[in-house]
Parts: sequence; C-alpha cells; structure tokens
Amino acid sequence: MAGPHQTPTARAVRLIFEYEGDSVRLVSQQPVDAIVSGFDAHPEVRPGHFVETRDDQGQRLARVPARGAFRESAEVFPEDHSEPITRVDVEARGAFTVLLPAPAEAAQVAVVRVTPAAPEARLAAGGATSPPPGATRDVDLATFRLER
Repeated sequence: MAGPHQTPTARAVRLIFEYEGDSVRLVSQQPVDAIVSGFDAHPEVRPGHFVETRDDQGQRLARVPARGAFRESAEVFPEDHSEPITRVDVEARGAFTVLLPAPAEAAQVAVVRVTPAAPEARLAAGGATSPPPGATRDVDLATFRLER
C-alpha cells in the first residue's frame, strides 16, 4: 500500500508485437508497475491501430494507440539532392511496443484496426446516404491470452 507521500502504482503490461501485413504475433508480455495515463482521455474514435485489454467475456477495459505500427509506406531519398523526397508503398512489416493498463479482470489483449465505416453502415436518419461523420468500425487483427 502506498504511503501518504507516495504515488500509487497500477497494474500494467508491456507488450511487444511483430507484424507482417495483417498477421500479428505477440512476442513478449511483461507485467510492470506503472501508471498509464491518457488512454481514456479521448472518447472519440479515430481510424488507426490500437491494442486493448479485455475481460473473459471480450468486453474492452482499456485501449491505447499502437503508434508507428502497420506503416504501409516509406520515404525514399533521391541520390540527386535537388530532386524531391518521395513516398512509396511497402508491405507493412515490423515490430511495436505498447504499455497498456491491465486491471485484475483483464484476461486477453487484442490488436484492433479502426476503419471508417462502410458507406452503407449506420445511415443517418432522414434519408441520408452516407454514415455520420466520424463513424468507424473495429476489426480485430489478433487476440491473445494475457499471462498472469
């Protein structure tokens, strides 16, 4: 138990993933005593890749962005410095690390891609023909058991 002048720590887990395309592999999970801040500070959902802890029923407990993961392009620097730097498509391949809150009820982790909703999804009332601004859908890329 933390004393009156100590900052309490929370349960968290450091996860290391490798990926190639949409194939994801959990390489390492390490429990850490740390406070993960800001993971719930942005209730709006934006497209991108995220990692989340879930309970045994699959309900999300916490979600953090997978920053720098699944990059599908790279900058190419020309030999002639007077030419512009260009960006080319590449297969997404690499590794990333996240620090994720892991409360006692956390049983699994999932890597999730959040994409804009399909045009036919969740149409607005009044005969609108496109989804409301900011509408997204979650696609699970991989789910893993959390070690305890």
